[in-house]
Amino acid sequence: MQVTNSATIVDFFPEAFVADADIVAVKRFHKRVTFRANGMKSYSVVTEIDARNDWESRIAKGGEVTDFNLDKMPRSEYMPLAC
Repeated sequence: MQVTNSATIVDFFPEAFVADADIVAVKRFHKRVTFRANGMKSYSVVTEIDARNDWESRIAKGGEVTDFNLDKMPRSEYMPLAC
């Protein structure tokens, strides 16, 4: 999911899929925050519950859902950040 407001663009990419019977669920997300003023980016990994709370909070404060990220974040984007 991508939530946009006047200051930031926040992308949530599915990171860990868990298959239970016939249901596939996402338990973790890569979160990328892009600051619109200067283009700087911040990355983190959040749980499903934290992602849902973040979505609800940002939408309640006037953010708009502008896209849905159904695939994992491109590895080339976050690989340089790994230690």
